[in-house]
Amino acid sequence: MPIATTARLLAVAALAAVPVLATATPASAAPAGESWDTIFTVARSGLCVGRIDPSIGHGGLPGGAALFNFQAALWGVGDCRATITANWTNTDNGRSGSISQEIAGPGYHHYGAEPRLYPGPGHVEVTFTMDAASAPAPAHGQWIMPDYGN
Repeated sequence: MPIATTARLLAVAALAAVPVLATATPASAAPAGESWDTIFTVARSGLCVGRIDPSIGHGGLPGGAALFNFQAALWGVGDCRATITANWTNTDNGRSGSISQEIAGPGYHHYGAEPRLYPGPGHVEVTFTMDAASAPAPAHGQWIMPDYGN
């Protein structure tokens, strides 16, 4: 069987495991004004599946910065790796940017994705994409960034 066909079959089998992964310990509820899709993925390396719960951290960071957080678990065999990219836009002031974070496993990890972002106050929307098969694809999130006077 060709390698590409085998890889596709493994991806389909891994995504079929989503109901099992969905029963894993959930991330804490998002604060008011925030919403985040949970992302189920296969890894681009190893024979691994995973769950990623994105969120945003702000307040107390210099210059009114924010930081994407990813609670991620990859289960499987081998060197499990996948990269998540967050493309964000402040719909009130037009600022936008992109941040990528490599997720590694197997195991559970909590990442604070650098560099920090400076969206300014307002409604911020984000689209998440993965470098491997994932659901939902793309995933989405949003939050209201407070005005920290910076």
